[in-house]
Amino acid sequence: MTTLPEIRTHSSYSQLAVGSHDAVVAVYTGADILTQQQAPYTDWEAAAAPFRQIDKEFGKSVVLVPAPSVGGGRLVLSPIDSVEDDTDDVRKVFDAVKSGVARAIEAGARRPAVYLAPLPASVNAVPDADYSRWIEVALLAGLKASYVTLVVREHRTATLGADAVVENLHSIDLVVESHSDEELRSAVKRATAIEGGRRLALDMGYGDPERMTPYKCAETIQAAAASVPGLEFEVIKDLDMIKQDYPLLYHSARASFAEKRTWPCVVKLEYRSPVPAQVKEHLFLVGKGVTYDTGGISLKIGGSMRGMSRDKLGACGVAGFAVATGLMQETAVDLSCVLAFERNSIGPNSLLPDEIVYSRAGVRVLINDTDAEGRLVMTDPVAECCERILAARVAGSKIPAAIYTVATLTGHVIRAYGWYGATVANGPARRGKYDQRLAVSGLAYGDPFENSIMRREDHAFVRGRTDREDVYQSNSLPSTLTDRGHQYPAAFIIKASGLDKHSVGAGASAAIPFVHVDIAGSAEDGSEPGLGLCGITGSPVAT
Repeated sequence: MTTLPEIRTHSSYSQLAVGSHDAVVAVYTGADILTQQQAPYTDWEAAAAPFRQIDKEFGKSVVLVPAPSVGGGRLVLSPIDSVEDDTDDVRKVFDAVKSGVARAIEAGARRPAVYLAPLPASVNAVPDADYSRWIEVALLAGLKASYVTLVVREHRTATLGADAVVENLHSIDLVVESHSDEELRSAVKRATAIEGGRRLALDMGYGDPERMTPYKCAETIQAAAASVPGLEFEVIKDLDMIKQDYPLLYHSARASFAEKRTWPCVVKLEYRSPVPAQVKEHLFLVGKGVTYDTGGISLKIGGSMRGMSRDKLGACGVAGFAVATGLMQETAVDLSCVLAFERNSIGPNSLLPDEIVYSRAGVRVLINDTDAEGRLVMTDPVAECCERILAARVAGSKIPAAIYTVATLTGHVIRAYGWYGATVANGPARRGKYDQRLAVSGLAYGDPFENSIMRREDHAFVRGRTDREDVYQSNSLPSTLTDRGHQYPAAFIIKASGLDKHSVGAGASAAIPFVHVDIAGSAEDGSEPGLGLCGITGSPVAT
């Protein structure tokens, strides 16, 4: 992982030394804020006045003006049009800070000061918004503008050597009036931990299919985990072991066996609280890490294979979340993560539709579509997590536990919700509001999630109809052409992993909360630069 820019905090603009920064990025709401008769607004208004006189649109978008009173003579005004309307949320802050810092970088700044004007008190009345972490969100936006992807860092280093720019910023001075130094330090600690995890997710996510093969993903995670206290790394590469413990992953990856560099692997990350007595829950996280998805023998056609190097973003996000948790040294949670990496290749040894394969739980799975590989690679890790939870209960553990799967699983979730992620939870998770917790956290950190509901039709859709199989893996249509196309895969995972025996009806002692998180919408920003691929967001590391 890269070293983040140095971050200095100030609870008053008067604390900011002119020589410490080479630009000021002012983020504010309300067009009249610069006219207030108090520092620093009077100097800024004087700098802006000539531009305001000749441009009636001045103040409605990001603008750079010369200002002798600020470091570097660069004043970037980055207004937020509103934060208190029906659909406003903290992403307005993120967008304004990111745009403002990016403009400062374009102007040549490397040490900007980011000044956050106070938000109006009325933001607390917005029904579907949460501004409680707005400072962290603002800092994450500045760090996002500073970030340079791994593949670009490597290219620049190879071509420019010591002159390579591998981070856009050297430092950030964060100025937030009316907040204590302790509050600001706490916000910086949390934001930098999240950014550390997010950068791991982005470094892997942006890697092309050859730069980030399954083994290379594992190596990248191992390198990051080595510097995180309390985070342990393990990788399973042996094909016989994968066949025994993760048979659905093994069969899905069969065509990749032709080249060892594309073989599958399973990465395990374990985080333990530094204060065991404070642990309130143990979360088991399973990530889909398909480093490239051809669709297998059910080949993707019509250009739909484009962008499938991003089909690993679920595993990237889980790895990033584990790193962020470790960097924060969270005391209230233990984590167990299982990341299933494969390349869904095509070849003579491909998994075939009509095959029946057994899951780790002994469930007979009828394959209908090898392009529905994501649910296959995650199911056996879910079964393993289930076994571990039950074993811990038998051993006397009273710590609540839950299982999450995280994947760029379906196009249907994008059709349903656009560029947002969605959760689908079983009964115990719904009862414990595990899915709603993700939505609440997402609002605070600018990564909103929708909560979908699993229905009886989802289970009925995948239930086997003959004595030859127990469950159908999928139908043979794209999820976008299938009713409830992002909900029913969760029902498959539940049945094929054996989690169906741990529903609400099993009783409190046997029930296991399970939440499937489909990030096909939220993992990318939806903005394609020309013929290039979308930007990657790092979702759901912050939540």
